[in-house]
Amino acid sequence: MIEVLQHIGLVVFCLVLFLFYLTIFLGVPGGWAALAAIIIYDAVTGFSNVGIVLILVMLGIAVLGEIIESFLGLVYVAQKGATRWGVFGAFVGGLAGAIGGGMILPFLGSIILGLAGAFAGAVLLEYLYYRSIDRALQTGFFAFVGKLGAMFVKFALGLITLGIFIYRSWG
Repeated sequence: MIEVLQHIGLVVFCLVLFLFYLTIFLGVPGGWAALAAIIIYDAVTGFSNVGIVLILVMLGIAVLGEIIESFLGLVYVAQKGATRWGVFGAFVGGLAGAIGGGMILPFLGSIILGLAGAFAGAVLLEYLYYRSIDRALQTGFFAFVGKLGAMFVKFALGLITLGIFIYRSWG
C-alpha cells in the first residue's frame, strides 16, 4: 500500500513540475522553480534518485535555456534582415514589455506585453532607420516569432529536465 501511495505522490509531483514548466510561457521562472523542487526532493531522499551529477546537468540545461531565451529571438530577427536598430528595438521592447506587463497584469501581462513590446520596439526603430512601414512591420513580425520560438525552446529544455527526473525516479 505504501509503495502505491509513493507512486501516486510521484505522479502528482511530476504533474506539478510540468505545470511549473508551462509557466515559462507566462514569463514566470517556472523552470527554476521546478529545478528547485527537484533538488529539494532529491535532498530529502538523500540524493538517491537523481544524484548530484545529474542535478548539475539539469542546472546546465536551465542555464542554457536562459541563454537561448535571451538570444534566440534576437538572432532570428537579425537573420531575417533586421538592422542593428531593429534587433535592439526588439530586445528593449520585449524586455520593457515583459517588465511592464508583469506590473500591470501579473503573469499573463508579462508574456502578452513582452511579445507586443518586441514587435513594437522592432517596428519603431526599424521604421526610424528605413522609413518603410512594410519593412518595419516585417521586422516586428520576425521579432514576435523569434521571441515566441525562444520560449518554446526553453520549454522543451525544461521537458528534457523533467524527462531525466522521471527516468531516474522510476528507473
